[in-house]
Amino acid sequence: MIRRIFLFSFTLLLFTSCLESEINYINQSDNQQRYNSQIFETVSISTDVRYGANVTLSGATTGLFMDIYQPENDIEVNRPVVILAHGGSFISGDKSDLSEIATFLAKAGYVVASMNYRFLDVSPTQLTYKQAVLNAVVDMKAAVRFFNKDIAENNTYRIDASNVFIGGYSAGAITALHYAYVNNDNELVTIGGSTFVDYVNSKGGLEGMSGNETYSSEIKGVINISGALFNSNFINSNEPILYSIHGTDDEVVPFLQGDLSSTGITADGSSLLHQYATSIGLTSQLKTIENGKHDAFLDCNSCDVEIRTFLFSQL
Repeated sequence: MIRRIFLFSFTLLLFTSCLESEINYINQSDNQQRYNSQIFETVSISTDVRYGANVTLSGATTGLFMDIYQPENDIEVNRPVVILAHGGSFISGDKSDLSEIATFLAKAGYVVASMNYRFLDVSPTQLTYKQAVLNAVVDMKAAVRFFNKDIAENNTYRIDASNVFIGGYSAGAITALHYAYVNNDNELVTIGGSTFVDYVNSKGGLEGMSGNETYSSEIKGVINISGALFNSNFINSNEPILYSIHGTDDEVVPFLQGDLSSTGITADGSSLLHQYATSIGLTSQLKTIENGKHDAFLDCNSCDVEIRTFLFSQL
C-alpha cells in the first residue's frame, strides 16, 4: 500500500513538473503574451560588451561598449532587439542610466542593448556639438551592425534582423532621430553647411568607421524620449516608424521648436516631428506629458508599458 502511494505521488509530481514546464514554454511562445507582458522573472546582463572603437573629437582613440540585457532561460530563437543610448548633453552619462527600461523590456522577451558613445571632448561650439551628434550616430550604427554581424557568425544573441529598434533619452534620443532621418548630403548641408559635410565624409560618411563595417545598419523604428531633430522635414514616409514621449514644458530639448540644450541650435521637438510624420503617412505615436519637464519620463508610471505596447504592435 505504501509503495502504491509512493509511486502515485512520484507519478503525480512528474506529471506536474512536466505540466509546469509546458506552461512556461507556452507563455514564452504565445504571441499574445510574449513581448507584450512581463513573462520572465529574471534577466541576464552581459556588461561591457565591446562593439567597436573610434577617435573622439580631441583625437583620442576610445573603445565603444554596451550592456546587453536578455530574458533568462529564454527559448526563442528570433528576438527583436532594442538598442538604447543614454542622455547627458553629449558630455556625460553612462549606459547604466537606462538599466530600468532595459530590464523592463527584457522581461517581456526583448533583447536590449544600452550603449555608450563618444562624448564631446573639445570646446563646445555649434559645429563641434553637431559633430558630436554625428559621431554618436555612427557609433549607434556600429552597435546595430554588431548584432547583424553576430547573426551572420555565431548567432549568440538570436536576433530577428527584421525587428531592430533604436532609441534613447535626451542626447540618446537626438542620436537615434538623426540616425533614422538624416540620410544624404543635402540634409547634412542643412545641418552645418559644406564644412559639416566634409567632416562627415572624412570620417567614413553616414555609416562611419566605428566597427562592424559591411554589415547592415537597417532599423525598423525609433523610440524618442525627450529628443529633437534638426529639421522635421528630414523625415520621409518610407523611413523608420516613430514613437515619442515628451513633456510640454521641457526647457532643455524643445517640445515644439527652440534652442537645443542651450547651444543656440534651433531644432524641432517631438510634437513637430509627430505632426509632420503623420502628415506624410509615416506611423508615429506621441505620448504627451502635460506640464512635464525634461525629465518627465522618469516620473511617468505608464511610459514603460506604453513603449512596450508600441513595440509589440509593430512586430
